[in-house]
Amino acid sequence: MSGSEGDFDPADLEPIGAMIAVAFTGAVIGLVGAGLAFFVGDLGLALIGVGAVVALSSPVAYVRLRRLSGS
Repeated sequence: MSGSEGDFDPADLEPIGAMIAVAFTGAVIGLVGAGLAFFVGDLGLALIGVGAVVALSSPVAYVRLRRLSGS
């Protein structure tokens, strides 16, 4: 990382790290949706769907990045 221990530069985040962060975020959204599904049915199901789409977009982006880079 650049700078001191506490500094974070967005350029320090590699593409694979960004994809992991996106997949984790999607999983968290889905889990929150699963928890809310018991209390607020439609909102919970919508969040589960959004979380699944977000989490699954990360591997798709990784495959596309690999194809574009030629490896």
